[in-house]
Amino acid sequence: MEMNSWQQQIHAFVGTLELPWRSERARLLGTGEDLSGLTVGVKDVINVVGLPTGNGSLACAGAEPKARDADVVASLRDAGASIIGKTTTTEFAFTDPTECRNPHDLRRTPGGSSSGSGAAVAAGMVDMALGTQTAGSLIRPACYCGVVGLKPTYGWLSRNGVTPLAPSFDTVGIIAGSVGLAGRGLRAMAGQMEDVDEVEGMATFGGLLPAFTAIDIDASSAFQDASRILASLSSHHETGPLPVDVDTIVRHHRTVMNFEAFLHHGDLLEGRSGRLLKPKFRTGLQQGAEISRDAYDDARARLNDAQQEFWAWFADRDVVLTLAVPEGAPLLGETTGFQDWLTPWTVFGGPLLALPWGLDRLGRPRSIMLAGRPGEDMHLLAIARMLEKKAPSIPPPVLPKLS
Repeated sequence: MEMNSWQQQIHAFVGTLELPWRSERARLLGTGEDLSGLTVGVKDVINVVGLPTGNGSLACAGAEPKARDADVVASLRDAGASIIGKTTTTEFAFTDPTECRNPHDLRRTPGGSSSGSGAAVAAGMVDMALGTQTAGSLIRPACYCGVVGLKPTYGWLSRNGVTPLAPSFDTVGIIAGSVGLAGRGLRAMAGQMEDVDEVEGMATFGGLLPAFTAIDIDASSAFQDASRILASLSSHHETGPLPVDVDTIVRHHRTVMNFEAFLHHGDLLEGRSGRLLKPKFRTGLQQGAEISRDAYDDARARLNDAQQEFWAWFADRDVVLTLAVPEGAPLLGETTGFQDWLTPWTVFGGPLLALPWGLDRLGRPRSIMLAGRPGEDMHLLAIARMLEKKAPSIPPPVLPKLS
């Protein structure tokens, strides 16, 4: 079976469910009208009935199978989807790399923290997968693996049954093979929302490129191509820098994230579990333990100011086009890829969508990112569908032969 062959190569899953159980659950729980026949992987920080939630951590080894689905998983089942199993995550959705590999090139990272979700969809193991984003953890693997990633408006989807990292930012999202599939998944999890089939015309769009890091020529070309297409659909467009300081946002975001991570998981530093934690997550918890409440409150206030400044700037725009990452997936190493440019967009809280945009000269998937106003997720999806029709295709990865 090709799914098993892919699993041996890319390690996208950490646990799967038996097919008869899946089919029976779909029959009992779902009408099948919306997502019938579609398969879903679930990041291993999100509860799935019958499987433990391991959070990518040896500290959670031996955890009992869950008796109840997370709300988002239950909603997908109710819509007829079949839950295949749990996908690989970095430890507690932090930044320590996993054993998961990028199906387009096994020497490269799939990104993180939703590593297995991006890899599984790209390899065709599932139709869609759930991930989470606290900084760049869903959009980045979608970009590196050449699939669609949708981070909805902050707070739209329930986090009940999802292991927290930093609740001020944590957002459940979808990785899928197409914009249409991502939209169907969002509607199933968020309840009945009116779809937007066509966009009659955008008043304006903004194009933003990261100014603090080198951008690969192929990534820049993808941005320019998408920018020209959006310009032809818009009455006005402009390109410029982000109107807030990225480094400042990243610094305050890290303060809030580490403080909240310690609040929820600080007890793991004690005893045997502390010795089992991976270096980056352990360091994050230790840093969180040293952050005062005043420093935390100040960081949150500064982020709120930046958020308000950004949305005041955004008021006259329908969508912003940018790059989520400055180049394709890096080689395997001590990182899951570039993150800082994504952090402010997560802080702003609006919907984000990563759209594949062909391959670069090294055969790595390219991607562009669209950002919309909070609550206008369906409008963003409609714009993305227009762009998707004109985007360069990405051939499916080829299953390598085992040596």
